Amino acid sequence: MDKKNSFLALAALAVIIGMGSFIYRTQFALPKSNPAPFETLGQEAAEETAKLLAGPGRVVVVTELIEVARNPNLEAQVKAFKAGLAKHTGVTLKAAQELKRPPSEDPRVWPSAQAGQLAAFTEGADASVFFTSLPQQFTAADIASLKGAKGKVVIVANQSPVLKPLLQQGIIHLAIVNRFPPKPAPSGKETPRQWFDRVYLVAKSDALGELP
Repeated sequence: MDKKNSFLALAALAVIIGMGSFIYRTQFALPKSNPAPFETLGQEAAEETAKLLAGPGRVVVVTELIEVARNPNLEAQVKAFKAGLAKHTGVTLKAAQELKRPPSEDPRVWPSAQAGQLAAFTEGADASVFFTSLPQQFTAADIASLKGAKGKVVIVANQSPVLKPLLQQGIIHLAIVNRFPPKPAPSGKETPRQWFDRVYLVAKSDALGELP
């Protein structure tokens, strides 16, 4: 191949690579998300956990991960949670655990061993904070496992019919769940805490608040 043909071949290859990159960016690449709401959720979850402890204590944070992909939104939540926890004297992060789930699992129920894994992670903690997805129903075995959790249990999750009974029984001590629907946005600016109160519900075992 002479120099001219070599140059043309390289130029054509560059065009193909460039077009492929353009198509990927415009058709398939996920848009960059705004981390601010997730950071606010993590920060306020830390504040509510510190209030629940009402003093010094060791905290375990557990995140539920779908195995096939990293979740930058969840990472932002947990990073902000750790930073918020560090602001409270005497409240320390004992451990950060990950609970991995395959994407093929039915989201309406928990895998048979999940409640037991969560309970095991709470060992040696005064409070355990689970960033997780609640199922629509629990088995008797799930409830029995969660009853074995140590310290106070905090759930940062979605709304679910299983939540209120667990709070009423004192199995879960604090829940932070999304409002459905959220309260209307104000016409002016709002602080991060005001946004949090508008979008999320905070319920405790002795104060269920607006939880349906």
